Amino acid sequence: ELATSGAQVLNNRSVEMAKRYNVNMEVLSSLTGNPGTKVKEVVKTMEKTHVSGVAKDKNVARIALIGLADQPGMAFKIFSLLAKQNVNVDIILQSIGREETKDISFTVCQDDMERAKQVMLDNQDTIGFKSLEASDQVAKVSIVGAGMANNAGVACKMFEALFSASVNIHMISTSEIKVSVLVDERDAERAVQAI
Repeated sequence: ELATSGAQVLNNRSVEMAKRYNVNMEVLSSLTGNPGTKVKEVVKTMEKTHVSGVAKDKNVARIALIGLADQPGMAFKIFSLLAKQNVNVDIILQSIGREETKDISFTVCQDDMERAKQVMLDNQDTIGFKSLEASDQVAKVSIVGAGMANNAGVACKMFEALFSASVNIHMISTSEIKVSVLVDERDAERAVQAI
């Protein structure tokens, strides 16, 4: 999770392969001959540690489709078009319907932003959105930890830290072991330090 979320320590593919084939892994410094950190399955004592690390990823872009019809199948239309173009989507946020319309925002890699934007504009009549907004001046900041699932208030503390540092949150994504937020790129480093 840390590697995928942007921690520049290990290549996420190498971690995925090590997990899949049960390969022992050790993170070592290339500058010293000191022993490193062994990466292995979580053990019970690890549950005491709520957050294992913080990561930031600046290779992110956000696309927002404004004024979609509030009807079934809208998400399918949008994301099937992107899947056909091999555009991977990360965080998705859908607003509640109001006045029979809703908005859907999602994040992609910066390299995919123009392609995703063009696919959406080329299919505007089919999808039926009123306007599109795109920005690559955003970053994803994540906390990762095995003990978060069973401990209330971890995300709240993260949000409090961001509030204290006057960092505005655009989108939030959560899982059992990760909480990610989308912030302005200029706030990313400050957000990491605050957390």
